[in-house]
Amino acid sequence: MDVISRREHRRSRRLLRQMDRAAGRRRRARGRQVLGGLVAVVLVVLAGAHLTGTDLVDLVRPRAYVEVDGRAVAVPRPVPAEGRLLPEVAVTTEGAHAFLHVDDEGNPVGYDPCRPVEYVVREDGAPRSGTALIEEAVSILSLASGLEIVDAGTTDEAPVMDRPLIQPERYGEAWAPVLIAWSDESELPELEGQVAGVGGSAAVPGADGRGRWLAAGRVALDAPDIEGLLARSGGHAEARAIVVHELAHVLGLDHVDDTTELMHPITSARTDLGPGDLQGLALLGQVECQP
Repeated sequence: MDVISRREHRRSRRLLRQMDRAAGRRRRARGRQVLGGLVAVVLVVLAGAHLTGTDLVDLVRPRAYVEVDGRAVAVPRPVPAEGRLLPEVAVTTEGAHAFLHVDDEGNPVGYDPCRPVEYVVREDGAPRSGTALIEEAVSILSLASGLEIVDAGTTDEAPVMDRPLIQPERYGEAWAPVLIAWSDESELPELEGQVAGVGGSAAVPGADGRGRWLAAGRVALDAPDIEGLLARSGGHAEARAIVVHELAHVLGLDHVDDTTELMHPITSARTDLGPGDLQGLALLGQVECQP
């Protein structure tokens, strides 16, 4: 190779190195632009989550929705739990029982045993011994089901059959607590005649749409009817049986045709839980916890 050729060769190599360095700078610049774009997207998403109150978990775990007052509302996520709150109740009796809600396999749908079942009371018009009747009924049902049923105070909410499941202005963003309200047929026509109470709960999906549990239960008790019972000999036990019967509906039991069970539609034949009632309540308390 002559001198001129060697010079041209060196010049070509320097030019190639310069071109490689320039290309590298351009690639790094493009990389920074892409990274900056990704950061910007993440910041926009985070800002949107902050501004709309969206939980970041929602970005990776889609939420189920329910209709409340004609609008779609995200199903509340359950508070963290570490297992059952009370020991599971074993099934030791057998008799007639039925469930208001069942899953596709026929298993009962009940309240989550890993979270408390909270209830509030509208005390307006309550008969004498009204508080004692509720407290005794709650204790009976908690022991029979293995569910922790907790008094969350009083409310001014009026009973309606089509109760809103979520009431942020009154109870926050969670499912509304169970409502126990003293009422009469002038306020709630369903209490007309010999009906001393009505009760039930909604079957709702889990936060991600999987599974079903009960929520937002409500009980309306006919105060004049129960006041009349309390005036009779042995009336306290009969009145308490009505409250237990309606709260058992809230926990998921349906009526049965067997007159020896408290869940027979006419409760005057029995004032305590029968064998089928106990079996059904124990099974309702054994449903799986919501993850």
